[in-house]
Amino acid sequence: MTDSNLDLTTDRTPTPTVAFTIRPIGLVHSAPHARTRVPKYFVAKGRATLELFHPYFPGLQGLYGGLELWVITYHPPSGQIPRDSWQGGNGVPGVFATTSVERPNPVEFLRARVIDLDLDRGLLHVEGMEIEDGAPILDLRPVTTPHHRLTKPGE
Repeated sequence: MTDSNLDLTTDRTPTPTVAFTIRPIGLVHSAPHARTRVPKYFVAKGRATLELFHPYFPGLQGLYGGLELWVITYHPPSGQIPRDSWQGGNGVPGVFATTSVERPNPVEFLRARVIDLDLDRGLLHVEGMEIEDGAPILDLRPVTTPHHRLTKPGE
């Protein structure tokens, strides 16, 4: 089948189901804030504390204040948006062209800047992200370019 013959509206290829286990490495703690016009389960872009579980404390070595991180979290789906809305069309962008929290898989990639670290307690104080208090952290990664690898502070 060529691209010109591909009709996405009639392709009903079953989606494969794969089972796997993801274990959180920690939890997000966000500070209370004044109400704004965002969904009630979010805090305004501001500060939060990322608390890692004890086995993952050594993974914080090499992080430093000012570093930007991708904070990968789990966001449970609300079930409010029907599956077909992900397709877009008729002038509406598809889900992959949006920052909607309603995704085919409830994984969020949030960008934050490290303010301070407490390596002995496994705490990272960060700023610049909207996140649900108590959200499980799946992974942390430094924001890098394809040609950049974090090896020591300042590089």
